[in-house]
Amino acid sequence: MNHLLKAISEANNQLLKEANIYNALQNCITALGSNIMIDRCYIFKNEITNDGVTILNYEYEWCKEGATPFIGSPDLSGHTYEAFPGLFEPLSSNLPFYGLVKESSNEFFREIMEMQDIKAYLFTPIFSDNKFWGWIGFDDCEKERIWLNEEVTALHTVAHNIGLRLNQNKVRLDLENTLNELDFYMKSSNQAKWEWNIITDKVKFSYNWFGMLGYGDEELDHTFKTWESIIHPEDLVEIKNKIDNYISKKSDKYEGIVRLKHKSGKYQWIKYSGILIENDLGIPEKMIGTHIDISEIKNKETELANQQNEYDHLVNNLAEIIFKTDLNGNLIFLNNQWEEITGHKIENCIGTSIFNYLENLNTLKVKELFDNSNRTNSFEAQLIKKNNEKIWGLLLLSIDFSVSTNEKIIIGSITDIDNTINLKNQLEISEQKYRFIANNTSDFIMQHLTDGTITYVSNTSEKITGYLPEELLQRNPYDFFHPSDIEKAKKQNLNILDNKNEIITFRFKKKNGKYIWLETYSKTILDNQNNVVGIQTSNRNITKRIKDKENIQQALKKEKELSELKSGFVTMASHQFRTPLSVIYSNVELLNYKIDLLKLNPKEELERISSRITNEVNRMTELMNNILVFGAYESKNLKVELKEFNLNDFIDNLIDTYFNNEQDGRKIILEKNDYENNIQCDESLLTHILNNLISNAFKYSIGNSSPIIKINYLKDKIKIEIMDFGIGIPEQENKHLFQSFYRGSNTSTIKGSGLGLIIAKQFTELLNGTITITSKVNEMTTATVTIPYKQNKL
Repeated sequence: MNHLLKAISEANNQLLKEANIYNALQNCITALGSNIMIDRCYIFKNEITNDGVTILNYEYEWCKEGATPFIGSPDLSGHTYEAFPGLFEPLSSNLPFYGLVKESSNEFFREIMEMQDIKAYLFTPIFSDNKFWGWIGFDDCEKERIWLNEEVTALHTVAHNIGLRLNQNKVRLDLENTLNELDFYMKSSNQAKWEWNIITDKVKFSYNWFGMLGYGDEELDHTFKTWESIIHPEDLVEIKNKIDNYISKKSDKYEGIVRLKHKSGKYQWIKYSGILIENDLGIPEKMIGTHIDISEIKNKETELANQQNEYDHLVNNLAEIIFKTDLNGNLIFLNNQWEEITGHKIENCIGTSIFNYLENLNTLKVKELFDNSNRTNSFEAQLIKKNNEKIWGLLLLSIDFSVSTNEKIIIGSITDIDNTINLKNQLEISEQKYRFIANNTSDFIMQHLTDGTITYVSNTSEKITGYLPEELLQRNPYDFFHPSDIEKAKKQNLNILDNKNEIITFRFKKKNGKYIWLETYSKTILDNQNNVVGIQTSNRNITKRIKDKENIQQALKKEKELSELKSGFVTMASHQFRTPLSVIYSNVELLNYKIDLLKLNPKEELERISSRITNEVNRMTELMNNILVFGAYESKNLKVELKEFNLNDFIDNLIDTYFNNEQDGRKIILEKNDYENNIQCDESLLTHILNNLISNAFKYSIGNSSPIIKINYLKDKIKIEIMDFGIGIPEQENKHLFQSFYRGSNTSTIKGSGLGLIIAKQFTELLNGTITITSKVNEMTTATVTIPYKQNKL
């Protein structure tokens, strides 16, 4: 392997130190061939013909002394990969191709290789700029060599380095040309230039970069964050993704248009582009680019497009016929109303004379007037419809210039004056009806541009949202949407623009800051070519309906929970009450039996039996107390009685009273700090909370260490932690801990009611506190209760 490592090292050195690419490749294969005991080393370069066919050209070669050279041989150049089936697929996939010549199934390939006395071969692909550039070959003409994996991998690495050297050479040439052009262009034009060092994260802005945005050169820092902070929020993610994709070579260019914030607060439209510079190892080193302010162009484009749309919409929705002709009267434009009024197809009329469709019009007088006047002239004439019906129309004619040809043209309109009065009255009535309906319906009506901008609002908006119509005009409706509803509404709006029916339900922020639920029915506004130019919406307040629905669902859920609670209670009570009563009854019988026997020392037996009865009575009492307390809470009859007391003294008394005589002899380990101030709390509720939690700690840790109570006095609340080292709680059952009558799967042998934790939780919440349980099976369980020092009015 030493000779192989030496060969690779020398080959890489040749690639790095030789400036001329031809010499670098020739020296590279010479270093390889002379050190790895082969007879010939060579490079084939791919060439794509004008027909798009890839052919192979034999361009570099090294031969061992005595081996026959083939450089320049026509037999080894100009072949397509189709002549060597199975060769292109692995090499173009960046996989080595090697083996023994005699084992090749390709007869033409075998013939060419045997012509060169080759017995074993290895081809490793060369990729430059992620493209299959060619491949390097290694021939053994003396023995049937079995290539080792280490050799194949190492020589494949050399081929990879050749690709990097080729790409580096191309990039350097392209970069030098680009930088020269950029420098000349930047100096002769009013553009901004920027440079970002990717490795050090240093940024340099120059050539009017700050001035373009209204800043002096020293007002902003030369940092990447400066650039990020002035990008329009809607553009930031996209442009950062473009940078990442360009640096990671997922895309081959970095250019586009972005909005940058001007010092005045407005956003400028900026056209940007950049190039990536890599170091000798192909690692991205820096980016250099330019900014061009195209705000004026963008604004003009928008203004022009809006004007054109408004003009087209206006012309094609007028009640009059609008037409344009050359000075001979030949039609060059007709609006949609032409077909509506006359019945003639527009395409059939373009190029014909307008006078063919008019009667009772003195054409000579018309031409005379145009020759001597630049004013708008009016004439009355009869318009001939397709069905030969004739209607009187008022013609307005004037001379103008064509925008496209700058030649004089006639622009005119034809109004049906037979129905003018009726039409006027109908339009007034229609307008009044629409305004009446829009302003008196319980819904409020809006019209929008396709981007959502509000262009009309009915008066009912104030009643429903609190906003006057003028306060909503030219606003984006999504400014008033609840953030959680925006994405869904945007998707539905796209469907509406695609002429799909959608009813949008969302929360709308009223002027007073409160949200209401609106249900919106939408209809698209089309132009004469059935293109969507806007949307009309009818918005209805359905807040009451939503709340009623939620109340019904909540009631159903409550009813279900109550049913489950009752079922659980019956099951628990039937078992839990029966068990202690049975124990009490059996022990009473046993007590009577023992008395009858009159043993010599009956006291110890009687005390044991008495203890069983006492324990079961206590258990039954505890169960009944829990049920009564739980019932009082559920029926809202539980009152909170606040008083001030010292928590440390309270805990000491609680332990002495209830937990100082455990049967297994364990004692509570209490950890607390001195705290002289009193807390405000309900002693009874706190007693129930701690009794339940401490009882559980003893009950579920029999045979283990004593439970621990930690009291921490925090800034605005007390934190009480009760820890035991018993059986723990299975992780999958944590979600059921605070359900009524629920008991863990590992507690079947331990008596309990399933009400202790739910009571502790309910009472803790009554005291404006929190309770959490963390546990690990057979290791430790911690119940944490936090309660504020002072209670708000309950």
